[in-house]
Amino acid sequence: MDIIVSRLTAIKDKIAATVKFYSDKKFSTIAGTLVYFLLMSIAPFTLWLTLVFGNIDAERFLSHEIFDSVSPVLRYMKQSAESAVSGAGIIFLLTSLYSSTNFFYHLRRSGEIIYGSKRVKGGIKLRIVSLLMMIVTIVLVALTAAISVVGTKLLTLILPELLSNVISLIFITALAFAVALVLNLIACPYKLKISQSITGSLLTTALWLLFLVGFGVYAQYANPERLYGKIASLIIFLLWCYVMMSCFVIGMIKNGSLISENIEIKSLL
Repeated sequence: MDIIVSRLTAIKDKIAATVKFYSDKKFSTIAGTLVYFLLMSIAPFTLWLTLVFGNIDAERFLSHEIFDSVSPVLRYMKQSAESAVSGAGIIFLLTSLYSSTNFFYHLRRSGEIIYGSKRVKGGIKLRIVSLLMMIVTIVLVALTAAISVVGTKLLTLILPELLSNVISLIFITALAFAVALVLNLIACPYKLKISQSITGSLLTTALWLLFLVGFGVYAQYANPERLYGKIASLIIFLLWCYVMMSCFVIGMIKNGSLISENIEIKSLL
């Protein structure tokens, strides 16, 4: 009995130490900042995505059960971008292009804080890099959507529905890991090897999947409409974004701590 109690105490202490570690790194503050700039970027990004590639068929993702809690807001933003394209003027397009770079710009700034870098990149140079990242992201999103549409049709024709859904979930998981990995590489203020960012990216992916399922259950049984009324979908979306970004920042902090530990070990040797 004493052994069980001591093990439970050790587990509790380890969990408390882990929570304190990430709290001391101010993961929640950084996540909140990134969510703000993500929301500032996502609408103009969707506008430019629609402008360049037209109506992207993302229904396969939006209709998946793990996105049930936020799909209404995502659909609304997609429809708004499609309607805004037809009446967009040159000034509006230029300002939206600038706004769409905000997330990548502040992602790097957040990386400088987490990794404790003293090599701060200049604002104009970083803004240009952020613009290039936005353009690359637009192309990758369009390619991913096209692959998803073609793959879905093939899977539906060849495989039963259950197996098709399993493969779709595997694809979404792999895509989530790829997104976390790329974002970690972008956020780091110095050249980061892929092997150095895998651990944090895997942690982020696992937390993302866990909370996606949790949000689905919450939205299904909590009935948030009773509390928030018509804006329930928006509140859930904002909370969803904050939790997802917190998961990413936790993974980024994990990568930074592992790199710091390796540097300390090498210095001792």
